[in-house]
Amino acid sequence: MSDLTAIEKRKLERALGMGGGYVLNFFNRTFAEFFLDSFGVDIYDAKYNRGSGSKANRMRAFWDRESNYLVGKVLGMVFEEWKEFSSPG
Repeated sequence: MSDLTAIEKRKLERALGMGGGYVLNFFNRTFAEFFLDSFGVDIYDAKYNRGSGSKANRMRAFWDRESNYLVGKVLGMVFEEWKEFSSPG
């Protein structure tokens, strides 16, 4: 379980555009590929299913379930590749 604070989570949610259930410009397929190819994580596994099962809710469940190390690696890659993940299709 990561130890992100509530304030850190809110800032990340805002930065990643998670208000409407989305995460940046990921589609379901690209979101799944990002986690599986880069980290060996099946983000669509039942353990990450929270609420509506949206990408944003899966990311929140990931933050709550995984280690600081893994959460940090994922966020690091998202921010390193910001232009790729945040620009339209």
